[in-house]
Amino acid sequence: MSQHSSRRASLSALTAAALALPGLARAELQTDYLYSHYQEGDLPADRSASGKSSERYTVDSHLFRLAAPVADNVAQLDLTYETMSGASPWWVQPDANGKPVQVMSGASISDHRIDGELSYGLPLGGVDWGLRLGYSAERDYRALHSGVEAQYTPETKDFTLSGGIGYSADRVEPTDGGSAKYPTRIVSANRKGLTAYGGVSWVLRPQTTVQTSLSYARDSGFLSDPYKEAYVVAAAGTVADSRPDGRQSWALSGKLRHYVSRMGLALRVDYRLYHDDWRTTSHTLELGVDKTLGETWRVSPSLRWYSQSQAYYYAPYYNGFRSDGFASSDYRLSPYGALSGRVDVRKALGEWELGGGVEYYDASGHYALKKVEMENPGLLSYWIVNLRLGYRF
Repeated sequence: MSQHSSRRASLSALTAAALALPGLARAELQTDYLYSHYQEGDLPADRSASGKSSERYTVDSHLFRLAAPVADNVAQLDLTYETMSGASPWWVQPDANGKPVQVMSGASISDHRIDGELSYGLPLGGVDWGLRLGYSAERDYRALHSGVEAQYTPETKDFTLSGGIGYSADRVEPTDGGSAKYPTRIVSANRKGLTAYGGVSWVLRPQTTVQTSLSYARDSGFLSDPYKEAYVVAAAGTVADSRPDGRQSWALSGKLRHYVSRMGLALRVDYRLYHDDWRTTSHTLELGVDKTLGETWRVSPSLRWYSQSQAYYYAPYYNGFRSDGFASSDYRLSPYGALSGRVDVRKALGEWELGGGVEYYDASGHYALKKVEMENPGLLSYWIVNLRLGYRF
């Protein structure tokens, strides 16, 4: 399981899906292909324990989508194939001056992932329902996920209610688990996840809509990273990454959409406040524009800012053992901020639609809302480039 593995039935996916349930799509045959290339920036030499720069992760993703009318409703099938390779952060240790430096995985990681998801939308009892079922497999990771979503718009009302619930069951079987080379690495473990959300959107005026939602997630089981370790100065060595076996989180989100007719563009403002019982709080703010050019072009630039506090048991490295036994130097649990910019372009050509986009992401303690005393050396930057091809029959 790479550091990029995730629960496919995540709350963010459920929330996004609720805005465009299959049952709300036009009853026509639709096909799409999306190619995405993800490239992490090299780890700089001054952050590396080896004193040399190190290449990091590369992911190539292919998504095939087919949506078709079935019994007057709409069914959609998504198939994804990803190949992953590169080196991953292993643990953080102090240099001679106490500065944290990153130790990378010794050998290049190579893996692939296959993911399939089937969704079906149908109106029932005045409510638009969406059902989802999916399965994801890597060499060392299996995930089964499902979800139910709903939208309801009362007649003669200017608001829409939405909600959803999702469940996932994952199996982790790390490479070389329990071997003589990695005796502290587990052989296998399970984890489960439950997600739920509810939201409402209002049409304030023909040009303006707002949406707010509240979400909840609960994860249980093995939540540690079997491939990561943490350095303990008192032991002059490392221990296995160890995290609590439960996590609850809440998120409050708000969205604003406003169409400026004289300029032919739509403004997007999104904000999300997140908090969990690992004492991590994060803020996400995104500003974007959708601009039409002529009758066939659409350009969508956006800028996103993110900031989070650290998990209560996180440290770049530990002087001694914690009394609760937890230890993790994963940069994803550290305090940091990030800036990212993205541009998407789409072009309609009759029944065809062509598109592409590019995104750059950079994480740093300087972007954080509060001062970061000791930045994790494993913070990353990356590029994403994607190409899209669609056809409507």
